[in-house]
Amino acid sequence: MQDPRAATTGRRPVDRNGFAFVGRDRELAALLAALAEGPSVVLVEGEAGIGKSRLLREAGLRLTARGTPVLHGACHPLREPLPLGPVVDALRAGAPHFGPDAALGPATAVLAPYVPELADRLPAADPAGAEVVQAHQLMRAVHEVLGALGPAVLIVEDLHWADDATRDLMLLLARNPPRQLRLVLSYRARDLPGSGNVLGPPYRRPVGVLGTEIALDLLTEPQVRELAASAIGFAAAGPLGRELYERSGGLPLVVEEDLLVLTDRETLPTPAGATSMLAGAGVPRGFQEAVNSRIALLGEDARAVVQAAAVVAVPADEALLARVAGLDEERAEAALTTALAADALAERAPGSYGFRHVLARRAVYERIPGPRRRRLHTRAIDALAEHPESALVRIAHHTRQLGDVAAWLPRALAAVEQATEVGDDGVAADLLRQVLAEPTLPAEQRTRSALALSSIAVYRADPVTSELTLRRILADPDLAAHVRGEIRFNLVRALGASNPNIDSRAELELVITELADRPGAAAAALASLAVSSSVNAHGGHIDECLAMTERAVRLAAGSEDPVARADVAANRITVLEFAGDPRGAQLLAELPRRSTDRQVLRQVARALSNAAYDELVRGCDGRARTLLDEAEQLAERVGYQLLASFCGVTRVQLDLYSGHWDGLDERIEAQLREVGEDDTVRVGLLVARATLDTARGRWARAAEHLLPVEAKREEIHDWDVFPAVLVLLARIDLLRGEPAQAWRRVEPVVDFTRAKGLWARPVDLLPTAVRAGLDSGRAEQARRLVAEAESGVAGLVAPGVEADLSWSRGLLAAEREPVTALAHLDRARAGYEAIGRVHTAARVAEQAGRLGLVADPDHPGEAVHRLEDALAVFARLDATADVERCRQALRRTGRLRPEPAGRRSYGDDLSPRERQVAELLATGATNQDIARALSLSPPHRRAPRRRRAAQARGHPRRGPRRPLTG
Repeated sequence: MQDPRAATTGRRPVDRNGFAFVGRDRELAALLAALAEGPSVVLVEGEAGIGKSRLLREAGLRLTARGTPVLHGACHPLREPLPLGPVVDALRAGAPHFGPDAALGPATAVLAPYVPELADRLPAADPAGAEVVQAHQLMRAVHEVLGALGPAVLIVEDLHWADDATRDLMLLLARNPPRQLRLVLSYRARDLPGSGNVLGPPYRRPVGVLGTEIALDLLTEPQVRELAASAIGFAAAGPLGRELYERSGGLPLVVEEDLLVLTDRETLPTPAGATSMLAGAGVPRGFQEAVNSRIALLGEDARAVVQAAAVVAVPADEALLARVAGLDEERAEAALTTALAADALAERAPGSYGFRHVLARRAVYERIPGPRRRRLHTRAIDALAEHPESALVRIAHHTRQLGDVAAWLPRALAAVEQATEVGDDGVAADLLRQVLAEPTLPAEQRTRSALALSSIAVYRADPVTSELTLRRILADPDLAAHVRGEIRFNLVRALGASNPNIDSRAELELVITELADRPGAAAAALASLAVSSSVNAHGGHIDECLAMTERAVRLAAGSEDPVARADVAANRITVLEFAGDPRGAQLLAELPRRSTDRQVLRQVARALSNAAYDELVRGCDGRARTLLDEAEQLAERVGYQLLASFCGVTRVQLDLYSGHWDGLDERIEAQLREVGEDDTVRVGLLVARATLDTARGRWARAAEHLLPVEAKREEIHDWDVFPAVLVLLARIDLLRGEPAQAWRRVEPVVDFTRAKGLWARPVDLLPTAVRAGLDSGRAEQARRLVAEAESGVAGLVAPGVEADLSWSRGLLAAEREPVTALAHLDRARAGYEAIGRVHTAARVAEQAGRLGLVADPDHPGEAVHRLEDALAVFARLDATADVERCRQALRRTGRLRPEPAGRRSYGDDLSPRERQVAELLATGATNQDIARALSLSPPHRRAPRRRRAAQARGHPRRGPRRPLTG
């Protein structure tokens, strides 16, 4: 029978399972295309109410229709420190997809207690196995089970609410997905914890893993009208469209809530009446009124269930909702059915009910009268108390809502202890900040809580969120000195590791004094001071820093604290590796990798990560990659969130130097979006991006991103990555023909290197400085610099700087001894190739080719061969400016056929050269920059008439006496 409303309004009834799918066809097509083959990882981002869940539901329906299994899980705002809850829920609901012959290995047996639906297909557990299942065992088991499912899609929604264990699992699946798994993750960027990384550490899609990133935008006004027309008909939607759009701002959920208010009437009001009804909800449109208008139409029992769901705050089963609502089983079932039919609640997972959106829950919760809210929270506590081991966080939450601080504190602290035991630092930190904000907290408990929070801050990517709380604790004059010292030490390390503008030396010296009666902690602080001084522009010579670490080692020898000893060892290795001292590699082999102490292993991970970066800076790229792999794996296992960001930028730089440039721009941009403006790793990412831009002739854009960093030179205390900024800016100056400016850029880096004795780093400083010195009339200074570096690097492990020295000797000899210079350049090229620096080796090959043409123009064969080698590398890397420079040199030899005169027809498209010019203009390049980048003569400067005539007769033009370099 036809709905009577449809006959009178020309509309169809609103489908309670969802409105018409509007404005997302492009995103749906992209999502389905990304999930066509596995493995793949898709990230879907958008604000609350934007339609992420609807998009995923539509994709799931289409995938299911194709026969592809779709498993679905969701994270919730009250995170419980329970093992991998969203994925366990997905596996339980998706159990029917596993056939009886599913190949599940012995490692999956640990899942039996969590996924009883698969118990008959899981292997029997080893009776001699560990009583406590570790998180990594569960993650390995989930990984294997998903792999056994074959082609399948796992959707996990609202990742911004994920607990640390779930986020770690998602990172594992995203970095190393089972061969046929398609992983889809949705999240709200604004609500991501810490520095805003989706998966905790910066994430890049591995080679061979497909996927995409989808960001949902607000609906346009025409799309809002289309959505309204699907619910109330075009006749009514036309006059209402503007009102709906203005009140919603294009947020689909708000539009839908407005439309539900209208369609819950037996007859649709006139457009004027409907507009009046919406206006009565408040202007600007109040989302809360729309939600509660619908709920007001429910019966008393149904409203009670909806209010109970709002208080419980996370999807809950029928029994819990009934207990909180105060209904017996039969009445609760009827009330829940009514609420589901009215779309006030939704079945979020089999047997689990809640709101479709957090905004709807908040709207209901805020309208519950105070006495009623208190009763509901009390009932929730009573119900959850029957299973306290799995509900401590939720019990603490409900107790706090009652305002009963005396009852809340012990429950919150119990929840902190539980979260810490299972390694969920995120839950523990959130609760500790709440606890420390309570003025009635006893002094002894305040001390313990502050120590715990400071310890967590060292390893998390969001230490600033805890800084104000900890600074307030430090200001307490009654705090014991050693407690103050330990809290300060943790805070200084956390902040200093993420912000290069912080000079932590003064506070570290204070920490050493405060920890005088704690030799292990004092030794760790002294070793940290050595690291800080080694990278600080105003710190001492590297020999002084090394001596400081030796004193720390002797002091730590008197401590029985294994974490302190591991901390000192990690810092000692860091300073040795920073200096290029071969003892660093020896000590790396002695790290306590087999320790079962999580804090000790975190120190091991830090030592490995720091060593990986330092090996890279000194040109030991192969060893750097090995150490980085180990550091990343260990950091994931022990929950060292902050370290993941450093590993991410080191990985980018490794791929940059080794010539793995495909997709590197996108990875850099993605990581830049995930780090703060003052984050240490940001500088490294900016240098990597500017290096790519420089090779492609985008000098203006490269300089634009680096000059603001240079302007902060006086503010930056951590000079570990800063020299790379000045060296790259100097290279750009040289390419622009401004050697004096280039020398002014590198002079502070040379002074820093000389004052600190850090000749083993960084690669590319010497040839850039020597070239700037030669071209700006400072040849003697350039020669002295090479001699100092040669002496300073003796006995150190620095193959990259050894290659730099050969290149620099070639530059010095190029004008007077070209044959000797070529030998030096060939040696430099071989050195760079040996360590895997393909682009740098090609730059040297190009210069050697140019020098060969000048030195022996009558026999250009070998020089041409060098240029062709360089051109092949540049072309593979799509290094546009480098390619054009080589092509120009080869054209002059007659070995590269020139382009035919006149413009080839490209129809309405731009020619390749025109595209290059357009791209450079878009980056802010000047005409002079474009001419130099594309190896063109500036249009206003023509060759003298006699030279042009000589060239026309076939006489080659002599090149410059000193070859240009890339």
